[in-house]
Amino acid sequence: MGYALLQTKLAPLDVATLQRAFATGRGLTPADAKFVADDAFGILARDLSLEDALFLQQALGAEGIEIEVTPESDLPRLPDPKLFDYVQCAPEHLVIFDPLGRPTEVPWSQVWVVAAGYDQRELKLEIMVGDCEARFLTNLERLHFDHMPAYVDADEPDNQGESFRRLVRDLVGHCDGVLANKAANLLTDSTLEGDVTEAITYPRPMAYTEELVWLLRRARLARAS
Repeated sequence: MGYALLQTKLAPLDVATLQRAFATGRGLTPADAKFVADDAFGILARDLSLEDALFLQQALGAEGIEIEVTPESDLPRLPDPKLFDYVQCAPEHLVIFDPLGRPTEVPWSQVWVVAAGYDQRELKLEIMVGDCEARFLTNLERLHFDHMPAYVDADEPDNQGESFRRLVRDLVGHCDGVLANKAANLLTDSTLEGDVTEAITYPRPMAYTEELVWLLRRARLARAS
């Protein structure tokens, strides 16, 4: 069975600190430090033996980095995404419309994770329902803001970037206890101005996806306690 190293909280990691922790080359080597630091979005490493994972947990702990060790089989398996083109935020539930205009109603209490960000391929928005019950996915190009006029600035009707921010802020704001990824949290800041593409860009698609897995696991643990 493989084991994974997980951060206890999302925080950037220093390359030099990781190099010291990986100095013995057990499981990870100093040469891995920059890649791990760049991709530090919750899951630092996978497919480790239990012995190597526990050793690295201790080495990272000595550097002040709190790490959990968990069997990979305990990590959530993301369901296949269902595409959507627009939403409606009703008082008691979210209504998600697929490409054919068919609605799905989701109680706000069942929205566990909202994720956004540019993953090097597209500017995405995802809504995770329950414990891997459903995963709804869209991107900036798919979204039909003509069906969501509340997010369109009358002074700048063609500013889809601002409409996207308003949508993310509204989704996160409606959900009590929802977990949002790094980019979605940034987009909820109403004082943001100008081009925020760099701030919400992930170094590679896998970094975005692994943060989603990490958040879903945190949501699962929080609701089980």
